[in-house]
Amino acid sequence: MDSEIIGTFVKGYAYACFALVAVLVIARKWIGQPRAASWLVVLALAMLAIEEPLFTFWLGLAPPQVDHDGMATLITAQARAHVFDTCVYSAALALLLGWIAIGPFRRGERWATRVLGCGWAVAVATEVSSFVLVFSRGLPLPGPGGAAGRDGIGWQPVAVGLLAWAAGLWLHGAIRPPSSAPRASNPVARSGAPG
Repeated sequence: MDSEIIGTFVKGYAYACFALVAVLVIARKWIGQPRAASWLVVLALAMLAIEEPLFTFWLGLAPPQVDHDGMATLITAQARAHVFDTCVYSAALALLLGWIAIGPFRRGERWATRVLGCGWAVAVATEVSSFVLVFSRGLPLPGPGGAAGRDGIGWQPVAVGLLAWAAGLWLHGAIRPPSSAPRASNPVARSGAPG
């Protein structure tokens, strides 16, 4: 398949997902912030899983005759086994994080917010270092990553995925649990003085 066609498809997919991010952020008023936040994180995890472990799994299976980045006949069987193992572990972690987003995160459990926040930070650090130092996926960056990835494709889904995850965390941070004590509307009532 022509790389220009693939590039157009990847950009269209990323823009469609970006529109879905906007819809979920706007729809939070109707579907609720916890639900919108959790689905934003799930969308992000799906996008990043497709772009990283699932695509890498494909590259481990494909020979260079099928995909010019295919590794199947270029690396040893041991190296391919490690590629497959890493992809499966990464996809399983994405599923686990998705489960956390749909359940405990949506219910407002603090540990889930911390786990997903740490996961997002690791994903951002990994992607930024990969883009800058290895391959920029078509994003015009200075340095070795920009030089190697100048003609590449695929930065848009990664950017939208990280943005969706951040938006989910942001929405979740905007959620405040209801206070058990009634809030007084004036200073006299708050002080306990008869009013």
